[in-house]
Amino acid sequence: MNSLIIIAHPKKNSFTFAMAERYQAMAKDKGYHIEVIDLYREKHQQPFYSFDDAKNPVKTDAVQYFQDKIAHADELVFFFPYWWGSMPAILKNFIDWNFSRGFGFEYVDSRPVGLLKGKTVKIYTTTGAPYLYYKLTGAHKRLRKMFQKQVIEFCGMKLASFNIYGSLDKSATDTNEILKKIKL
Repeated sequence: MNSLIIIAHPKKNSFTFAMAERYQAMAKDKGYHIEVIDLYREKHQQPFYSFDDAKNPVKTDAVQYFQDKIAHADELVFFFPYWWGSMPAILKNFIDWNFSRGFGFEYVDSRPVGLLKGKTVKIYTTTGAPYLYYKLTGAHKRLRKMFQKQVIEFCGMKLASFNIYGSLDKSATDTNEILKKIKL
């Protein structure tokens, strides 16, 4: 199994990184081939997405680098904090650049066709607010649906798991118990 772990958190000493490290260790124990992209520290930084022709996106060296990693992966595993009702901007920018038309999808008879079939996606996200708040307000469902329908399935992939962990800014939260919930 080729696993591509994508981390979008500016603080290396964060629970987001702890979850990613736990997943990586478990995957390594199972013999997975693992690649890690740390979007905040990656040497192949990408500027804000822009284009002159949406039908023919520019393929920079960074785009080629990341698309090669995505193409080689059997699974993509995203780790990020849930900020302001969404993912961090750096992750959105990564998706805009690297899941672009001609690689992630194409249009056939005005309908999108995903080009990344056979890949699975797992999402692990954290928030300071209690999980119940996100469930009651619909934020959990909204984030999951947005990822599942407008990124993952749009590109032909399958959502294998979606996990949101809340109350992480509370000292009473048992982060070790959350880490035990991380699954391959």
